[in-house]
Amino acid sequence: MVPLDRNESYWLLDDELAGAVRAPSPNELSTYPDYDELKDALAKYSGVAPEQVLVTPGSDAAIEHVAHAYTSGGGIILPVPTFYGYESILKRANAKITTILYEERNGRFVFPLSKTIETLASGSAKMLFLCHPNNPLGCPLSDEDISALVVAARGSETTLVCDEAYFEFSSGTTFLPYLAALPNLIIIRTLSKSFALSGARIGYMIAAPEIVKRVEQLMLPWPVAHPSVAAALALIARADEVRTRREVVIAARERFIQALHEIPGVTAYPSETNFVLVRIANANRVRDVFLAQGIRVALGESMSRFPGVQALLKNTLRIAVPAPDDSPLVIDILAHLFTT
Repeated sequence: MVPLDRNESYWLLDDELAGAVRAPSPNELSTYPDYDELKDALAKYSGVAPEQVLVTPGSDAAIEHVAHAYTSGGGIILPVPTFYGYESILKRANAKITTILYEERNGRFVFPLSKTIETLASGSAKMLFLCHPNNPLGCPLSDEDISALVVAARGSETTLVCDEAYFEFSSGTTFLPYLAALPNLIIIRTLSKSFALSGARIGYMIAAPEIVKRVEQLMLPWPVAHPSVAAALALIARADEVRTRREVVIAARERFIQALHEIPGVTAYPSETNFVLVRIANANRVRDVFLAQGIRVALGESMSRFPGVQALLKNTLRIAVPAPDDSPLVIDILAHLFTT
C-alpha cells in the first residue's frame, strides 16, 4: 500500500540516514529516559535557549496540553480549514471556537487576515490557533501576514499559537523571530514531517520559559521513549544530510504539481508542505479508484465538521508527495480517469 493519506514523509530517509538510528542499549531499556540532551539539540537546531523548549510525544500532544493550559472553556479563534486534530482537541478542552474561513482566489487560498485581526481586537478570545503552512491547504502565511498578526497580538491577553509542523518544507516564514517581543507566543513543531520520524512521535514546543513550565506540569512523566529520543538525536546530528534529502522531496513536489497541471480537469494548488491539495470532480470515486490500486489518499471534505470548511474542500484530495517510483502510477491513474 502506498501511504499518501497522512502526510508522512515515507521516502525521505535514505538507507544511510535510516542506518544512523541506533537501537537502545540494555541500560537504556531498563532506565527512564532523560531529555536534556534532546532539548539542547532541538534548542541549538532552532536557535533558542534550552529552557524555551519542551519535548512532547508528537506535536498533537503539545497542541492538547497548550489547549488545556490556556483555554479553560474560553474562546478560540481558529482560521479554517486547519489540521483536523484541532477540532477534537479543542472540543475536549471545552473551547468556544470562532472559525474564520480561508478564501479561494485565482487558484490560490488566501489567509483571512482582516477578519482574524478584527476578531482578535474584540478581546474575547483566550487563544488564536494558526497552522502555518496550512494543513490541508498547503499554503503559508506571508511575512506581511505574520508581522500584522504579531502587531495585533502584542499587548493583548490572547495567546498566539502557531503550529509550524511543515516549516522546513516551506520558504521559511516563521513566527520565531518574534519570540522575544511577543511573550504570549507559542510555536509548535515536530520531527514527524521534516525528519520523517512520524513513528517516533517527537514533537516540541518553543515558548517563554514560564509557558514551558506551565505546560510541562500537565504532561505525564517520561512521555517519550528511549528509541524515539535516540532516533531524534541521530537525525538532528545529521541535520544537513536530512536537509539535502528534504530538498529532493521538495523538488519532487514541484515536478508532481507540474505533472498534475497537465491533466485536464485537475487543479493542483501551490504547496509549501510535503503534500499537495488537488481539486477534482467526483473526488470520492477517485479516492476509491486509488484505493483499489493500492494507493491511499485523503478526502478533503471529511477533514472537518464545520459546514463552511466542508463546502470549501468539496471535491478535493490531499495527496502526500509520492516517491519517484510511485509518482508515475499516481499520475497515470488520474490521466486515465480524466483524459479517456
